[in-house]
Amino acid sequence: MEVILCDKNPEVIKAWHYFFDRGGRVTIIEGDILDAGVSAVVLPINSFGIMDDGFAEAINKATDGLLETRARKLILEKYAGEIPVGTAEVMSSGLDKPPLAVLAPSVRVPMRQQSPSVHTYLSTRAALRAVAAYIRNGEGQRGAEQLSSVGFVGMGMGQGGVPPATAAFQMYEAYCQVVLGQVPNFATLEAATAHDQELRKNRFM
Repeated sequence: MEVILCDKNPEVIKAWHYFFDRGGRVTIIEGDILDAGVSAVVLPINSFGIMDDGFAEAINKATDGLLETRARKLILEKYAGEIPVGTAEVMSSGLDKPPLAVLAPSVRVPMRQQSPSVHTYLSTRAALRAVAAYIRNGEGQRGAEQLSSVGFVGMGMGQGGVPPATAAFQMYEAYCQVVLGQVPNFATLEAATAHDQELRKNRFM
């Protein structure tokens, strides 16, 4: 499966290159992700599935509002109306290109973070794991063929207000764990706390 990172913000592109050029096997593109030709796009939504801002709003408008309606129905039925940050779901987008959308909340509700959070890491990790499960399960023997590439915009950098360098590092950490298999060993609470603090750092390039 190919991972595409695509955003219109040159600062996001710069931050991605800074981290992913170290060893990530991804394609980084500056532009509109809907032009990238991916099989699935990851939507960094809020936990309630209200698509009134950013990329989620743009792709919802492309479906005449049907994507939000269907996403909120899924969230209501499966999560009692609120899908937690760190959880993701693969669903039909309602578009020919891309055919699939991955709901991956990066905020509970839209707000500027007063202190660094790990939401970008959690949402990116959840999206990658959901995509991997979708392919592994085959989804009626069509999943592996249908989902050959997944596209990400800057997770948490819109409604979440996370600085590009901090968010890019969190996305890279999630990618290393899920795609490259570099899963850390949190044998103690101290190790888990140290990892949490590393993710929260305000990073400058």
